[in-house]
Amino acid sequence: RAATHVVSDGGCAGPARRLPMTPPANVAGRWRLIAMPRRLVAASVAALLVGIVDCTYDEDQEVVVSMNKVWPYANPTETYRYYDFPYCQPDVVMPHIMTMGQVLRGDRLVNSLYKMYFKRHVPRTVVCNRKFEQAEIEAFKTAIDQNYMFELFVGELPIDRPFGVKSSLEEHGNGAGHERYFLVNYLDFIIGYNDQDVVSANVTRDLNLEHLVDITEWKEGMTIPFSYSVDWANLPHIPPAQALELQLKSTMPHGHQNMDIHWLAIINSFVLMLLILSLFLLIIIRVVRSDLSRYLQIPDEELNAVEEETGWKLLHADIFRPPKHRLGFCAAVGAGAQLFSMVVMIVLVGCIGVFYQRGAVVSAGVVSYMVTAAFGGYSSAQLYQKLGGEKWALNIFVTAMMFVGPAFVIWSLLNTIAIFYGSTAAFPALTILLIFAMWACVTFPLTVLGGIVGRHRAMKRGQGESPFPCKTNKLAREIPACRWYQSPVTQMFATGFLPFSAIYIELHYIFNSVWGPRVYSLYGILLLAFGMLLLVAGTVTVLFTYFHLNAEDHRWWWRSFGSGIAVGIFFYAYCIYFFFQTGMNGLLQCAFFFLYSLLVAHALTLMLGSVSFYASYYFVIYIYSRIKAE
Repeated sequence: RAATHVVSDGGCAGPARRLPMTPPANVAGRWRLIAMPRRLVAASVAALLVGIVDCTYDEDQEVVVSMNKVWPYANPTETYRYYDFPYCQPDVVMPHIMTMGQVLRGDRLVNSLYKMYFKRHVPRTVVCNRKFEQAEIEAFKTAIDQNYMFELFVGELPIDRPFGVKSSLEEHGNGAGHERYFLVNYLDFIIGYNDQDVVSANVTRDLNLEHLVDITEWKEGMTIPFSYSVDWANLPHIPPAQALELQLKSTMPHGHQNMDIHWLAIINSFVLMLLILSLFLLIIIRVVRSDLSRYLQIPDEELNAVEEETGWKLLHADIFRPPKHRLGFCAAVGAGAQLFSMVVMIVLVGCIGVFYQRGAVVSAGVVSYMVTAAFGGYSSAQLYQKLGGEKWALNIFVTAMMFVGPAFVIWSLLNTIAIFYGSTAAFPALTILLIFAMWACVTFPLTVLGGIVGRHRAMKRGQGESPFPCKTNKLAREIPACRWYQSPVTQMFATGFLPFSAIYIELHYIFNSVWGPRVYSLYGILLLAFGMLLLVAGTVTVLFTYFHLNAEDHRWWWRSFGSGIAVGIFFYAYCIYFFFQTGMNGLLQCAFFFLYSLLVAHALTLMLGSVSFYASYYFVIYIYSRIKAE
């Protein structure tokens, strides 16, 4: 049977086998596993997430060149198909096989006119002579004004270059400037190889007149030739396993990331965490000393002084009173627990180094959100049962919709805008159906399953006894007026500012990766920063919970969760600040930035709210299980 030239995401052509867990395709090359243990693990996880294939080439075997997308440099989300612009294109434009992660990030790989064969030098060759209308030339000039970039792939190695350049020339005599537009019409490929692997791909960055054509003025019958050449270089010092990583780092502006700044952020977070933990330990020691004072035979005078200072003991009959809107509260806690486990999975997978592959982060997020749904349903239903809730089915449904609901509303609006603009940021119909099927057939059933298990486990543990160490009175205790430093506003500020200060430096690099050309790769640093964030957020919330209990205020449930809300507010404020430091413009880019940032702030609110609540919950359980209340 004749082999077809359908191209996989790996970019190899011809008959071949793919690694397990990937769809079958007729593609070229011979596959091999990398011997290094760490790389073997990375390759296995990558094959599961994004269908990665590792291909080798024979002499004169075709190396596929794929065209991808174009975008204004300042607006990385405003992406369009390469052939939306009047470039030379094949007689039949064939889309290439892509992973879900690639599709979701706006990639649209298609075939090209550039023919390339392994180790075969190609002199400058014209692929087409295209006749241009005036409107097409104006479209290119507008794109050059907006610094449009295009992306192509040689195998699986990406290359991005500008459409062209604009120069201002002074006219003789009067010194007035005259703008001239030059379009890149010659691609000078320099491909590096190591044995049978393509390990480097480059197109000359230093543009000169041989790479450009003047399109300042359109003339009737204007024809532009498009050409390319291919040269090969032996690069034995580049391991094939690190080819993509080095390729991406070489294309980053401003060089590699400065590790000193990252370690400074970690040290800053670590010092902050030590200060807060020291205060926390002092309070814990004070509480334990007060509780055990009768056994330590502390003099009565000192014991009375301690008991007068600890007003939290007076709340034993109200401390476990269910909060208002407990169904929504438990659903938010469960959704936050699911997002927390999802983020942990993504960061841990990133630490083994597979996220250089196209769309790998998005694919990992989708898969991890699906498989952690049971944990969210379990956490929500178990807490809801402990608080005496009766609408357990509604609780599980609200848990499943707590994050997906707002995400669907935001996505629907943004997808509509992207369709109106004709952008590749709009999801294809089949991808939309696949996502809905995954949620309906995997995520939601796992949430229901986890909820049922959590409810029955809470019912089994609560048979014949209260799930909490203290009984709750029917009438609520009157809450005295609090001072200004005990107000919810003060707590919101402190529990938002302190955790956010532990991660704001790392956020700058993450934002440059998501909304810019850089690729984030320091997942080990991110893991440390994430751990610091959790410790600071949990510890600060426990401290303020203790302060409020000492002020005889038993309304700690929503206040402990409110710490996540405070961090989300600070995060979104930083998003606004970051936006004004960039050159983003236009409805499409601004809508994507602000609405997706709002969705991330919502996710951060749920996640840190859940973590902060559980920290306070176990603290309250600990201190009230050690007092003897009548």
